[in-house]
Amino acid sequence: MYKYQHGPRTEGCLSSFLQEKNSFSCNFSKQIMAAFALWIVLLPTAASKFVLNLTPKHPMARVGDSLVLTCKASGCAEAVTFTWSSLIDRSLYGKTETNGTVSLQIFNPLEIHHVNTVVCKATCRTKGEVPQNAQTSTKVNVYALPKDPTISRSDLLTEGQESNLTCTVPDVYPAERLIIEWLLGDEVLLKQDEHLEVQTVTSVLKYRPTAQNNGQNVTCRATLDIGIDKITRETVASMTIQYSPRKITISENTQVKIGDGFTLTCRAEGNPEPTVLWRKLDQDGRSVVAGEGATLLVEEASWSHGGEYECVAHNVVGNLTAHMTVNVQGPPEKPVLYLSPSGELKAGDSVTITCQSESGPQGRVALRQLTGSQGAELQSNQGHTSITVQSLTARDSGLYECQATNPYGKQTSSINITVFNELYTETQRTTATVASMTVQYSPRKITISENTQVKIGDGFTLTCRAEGNPEPTVLWRKLDQDGRSVVAGEGATLLVEEASWSHGGEYECVAHNVVGNLTAHMTVNVQAPPTNLSMEVFPSAEFEKGQNVTIWSWAVGVPAPSATLVRLRDGVELHSSDGTFHLVHLGPEHAGLYLLNVTNVVGHQSLSFSLSVSIQDKSVNPQTVIIPVCFVFMTAAAATLMRFLKRAKQASSYELARTV
Repeated sequence: MYKYQHGPRTEGCLSSFLQEKNSFSCNFSKQIMAAFALWIVLLPTAASKFVLNLTPKHPMARVGDSLVLTCKASGCAEAVTFTWSSLIDRSLYGKTETNGTVSLQIFNPLEIHHVNTVVCKATCRTKGEVPQNAQTSTKVNVYALPKDPTISRSDLLTEGQESNLTCTVPDVYPAERLIIEWLLGDEVLLKQDEHLEVQTVTSVLKYRPTAQNNGQNVTCRATLDIGIDKITRETVASMTIQYSPRKITISENTQVKIGDGFTLTCRAEGNPEPTVLWRKLDQDGRSVVAGEGATLLVEEASWSHGGEYECVAHNVVGNLTAHMTVNVQGPPEKPVLYLSPSGELKAGDSVTITCQSESGPQGRVALRQLTGSQGAELQSNQGHTSITVQSLTARDSGLYECQATNPYGKQTSSINITVFNELYTETQRTTATVASMTVQYSPRKITISENTQVKIGDGFTLTCRAEGNPEPTVLWRKLDQDGRSVVAGEGATLLVEEASWSHGGEYECVAHNVVGNLTAHMTVNVQAPPTNLSMEVFPSAEFEKGQNVTIWSWAVGVPAPSATLVRLRDGVELHSSDGTFHLVHLGPEHAGLYLLNVTNVVGHQSLSFSLSVSIQDKSVNPQTVIIPVCFVFMTAAAATLMRFLKRAKQASSYELARTV
């Protein structure tokens, strides 16, 4: 075996006894062998190739992360000079760090403008040799899908009406690789994969909802296909669909005894929740409002409560009606008899005799003359009858009777009529006239309560009085907007223990006796504090920075309530006459607890809710390429060789020695 030796040793060249004779030949041989050994050592170095290796080969990283390109040189024993550039003439917007044969190009943070073809150039300069150049390149690609999509709508979603739902995907790159899908549950409604080269991508879904969609979830799913992976973000919103009332249910037809109470109910589905209005229909199909609310309570049935009722369930989308009948049973009321004209009746005059009684749909009233015609029936009809007698004579004088009958009983009233002849003395005329006037004194000097405002649920009392002889009977009627009326009660005092919406409006007091009648009017205004307060935050009470939020609120009250939104953290207030608030460009400072308060002159109602900022997921994508590189390549054999060459140069000779 042979190894390199250093120094002027001569042992082993020839035997010791020839050393002095052949010293010249031995030194020459050593020089040749040393040169050969040097050629053997340097031959691999001279033959190695100067090359560059750039990693990663196909870099793809997320915007906002960092990317490190590593350019490593091999095949150069001396210093290497690196240069970084782009394929087109523009800045790389990166940072360069070089250590020996390794150079790093660092992009931190990575932005869209870093998309480029990056070139690494290097020069190897070896002393005494021609410089060697090498270059390599790679394409830097980035992607961005930093935020969840947002869903907005052009208006409230209403059954059967086409609406636009808009999905916005902000700060996306590259847009041409984005796929947007609309889903209703698991069903794909729309898939869109063609987009302009913009950073904010929108997709519009034209949708005609049904009532069955109310409460269902609609999803906007954004998928970015970057080749090596697919990144997906999605937002789910619950749909609130307005739809007209349906599935209405109403009480069955009811029989009730006069004076007893009864309750009617009517309910329907709908969104917003339907409001129920009760109407009572007369025989001609005309109607008057009987009450509001799902339940209509009548504490004491009268004849006026009998008949057909209509329940109208309505909301902002539409209405639905249902009908039922109340049959009031009981004996008839005492008939009322009166003459027209009132006053003294002389032979040759004409008079109309009128009789009326509340006796129900099966009741009849009959008018008879009890003297002179042996009780023969003059006229009969349902509830009301009258007869006009022309050219009165003395034979028309006498007692007249009105009888009201129905299947449950009968009632009778009578009146005495005197017809004067011209032959009567003045004394007889005066006496008869005085007697007659005590019967035919029509109502006058009527007084009625002033217009009244009452809070719903409270009681109120109306009074009406008039002079007359006989003493007038008072009948209360409630008028609707069309002038139609329904009996509200009888007697000088009308007591309502608990006011409802149906009690508001114009009232008519009718004071009547057998001679005539007189009317007066007043108005009851029913007021109510706000109730049934509800609200909706769209698209969600959790918002992203820069997002817009709309708050809708609803409440029932008279007068119509106004709404105030208060941020409890600092007391900032917003006011709205229709209960709608638009909050735009929200940020962290808008998060917190809010109070919604609706108010009118009678009272108020409030509720609280919170708005919060959503936090985006900033976790590192496993595909992001981060390659920290810092190393110096040097093998143990190369280090040994360099030390040997250095020592050989200092001795100016090489020696091959045989190892035994």
